[in-house]
Amino acid sequence: MPKLNGAQAIVEGLLAHGVDTVFGIPGIQLDPLFDALYGCQDRIRTVHTRHEQGAAFMAMGYAQVTGRPGVFTAVPGPGMLNAMAAVSTAVAAGQPVLCITGQIPSYQIGGELGIAHELRDQLAVSRGVVSWSERADHPRQVPELLEDAFRAMTQGRPGPAILEMAPDRLAFTEQVAVRESPSGESSSEPDSALIKRVVKKLCAARPPVIVIGGGGIAAGGPLKQLAEKLSMPVISTISARGVLSDDHPLSFTFLTGQHIWERVDVALVVGTRFTAPALAWGRRQDVEIIRIDIEEAAIRRPVLADIELVTSADKGLQAIADSTPARDLDRASYLDFCNQAAQAVADKLSALEPLPALAGALRAVLPEDGVVVADVTQLGSYVRYALPAYQPRTIMGPGYQATLGYALPAALGVKLADPARRVVAVCGDGGFMFTLQELATAVHHNIGVVIVILDNASFGNVKTIQAASYGARHIAVDLTNPDFVALGESFGIRSCRVESAELFGVELTQALAADAPRLIVVPIGTVPSIWDLIRRPPSQGVATH
Repeated sequence: MPKLNGAQAIVEGLLAHGVDTVFGIPGIQLDPLFDALYGCQDRIRTVHTRHEQGAAFMAMGYAQVTGRPGVFTAVPGPGMLNAMAAVSTAVAAGQPVLCITGQIPSYQIGGELGIAHELRDQLAVSRGVVSWSERADHPRQVPELLEDAFRAMTQGRPGPAILEMAPDRLAFTEQVAVRESPSGESSSEPDSALIKRVVKKLCAARPPVIVIGGGGIAAGGPLKQLAEKLSMPVISTISARGVLSDDHPLSFTFLTGQHIWERVDVALVVGTRFTAPALAWGRRQDVEIIRIDIEEAAIRRPVLADIELVTSADKGLQAIADSTPARDLDRASYLDFCNQAAQAVADKLSALEPLPALAGALRAVLPEDGVVVADVTQLGSYVRYALPAYQPRTIMGPGYQATLGYALPAALGVKLADPARRVVAVCGDGGFMFTLQELATAVHHNIGVVIVILDNASFGNVKTIQAASYGARHIAVDLTNPDFVALGESFGIRSCRVESAELFGVELTQALAADAPRLIVVPIGTVPSIWDLIRRPPSQGVATH
């Protein structure tokens, strides 16, 4: 067994698990770790950022586009706390993100001595956000803990994990047995008796539907096979855009799915939390629900299903497809209804100008495998719900956390993970200012992302709500912005301002061809809200006595 210090054990463990990139910011409690990274620069890339939240979002973007864990570092205390908004976003989006954080010296933990970066109970803080968080007290513990962390992130429902280690423990040397990455799939094989029941239900259904969520993002093959075998429409949640290409005749968006649901008698619900359909689409008693989910507890939320298949999306769908006999089904009338619903939604979306024109210019210019990373802004929301998607992992967002500032750093992580892809970050002026310092990271590491800023000098979503629900009693929503073009140029980024969708398309074409950091500012006024078209549980809840 080699003699390694704790930091070297961590780096060797990351390499054993196939990690090729670490995002982060150095700091005194992490000095041994960054020294270990220095010694392995030929095998692992270190990308330093300007804020811990940026590092965590970059790791999340890396995970979203690859499906592999993204890794970042953060000093303890305020560094880790800075990153936790992004870590909680990775929880919401179901992304495997590993945080390697420091600690104060091991013999001072819990002493409340006022040591730099000290928290009263850092593990308690992290365990309030993630399912797996542990401390390594000795280098020899690192391999097993990292194996547990990677297993927690990638087997079952994906999510982030946090490993902390004190600086004196990072520097301490002892013999370490480096372990290989965990192998094998943790999901159980689907129950054959339940598969037979599912096939019988689907074959007997008159207007069945498949609802596919982010948990099915790698199950495109069996999904397409089953949908075509039974001529079943597929409704994709915004986390599953492109799993079945939007140019497929059986593929429908979530917005159209709300209307298809009015006819459905059996729904096969795969890899999704199912929150909006179960709680906001109605007809709960009229639709037989079949759930496929890798997590047994999640399969019963928010409502019980008629049949539960606890397995992975690809295994469950493949087993159903293999057991379904070829049938000549006449779904012409039902599919005609679905297409009419899609056209009605398209007509409503067309009234939301300038969003459709901007999104149309974006789609026309971006290759089918190009990636749009959308922040919480009007155009970002339009993109996530309505922009055609032709491949999985091409339209990305911050999950149910709706975290402002996600798009820019996440897009940088996407581009670093897959440099050949064209990547566009869609930001609002409010959210962009949360993480604008990562423009410096884009320039320093020459990360060729195109940043689009929709500038309406306000927190536009909140302002729209105040106008609609509170009689335009606007408070704390109007913003004083910098000259974004001058700001971009000050970082050395070629930047421009466009006044129309046509010019936006021209500039975006040139920016994508440059494959270097570019910034495009699009001024917009008040725009119609896409949220009026979306049935979902109210974020503000319902007033009760």
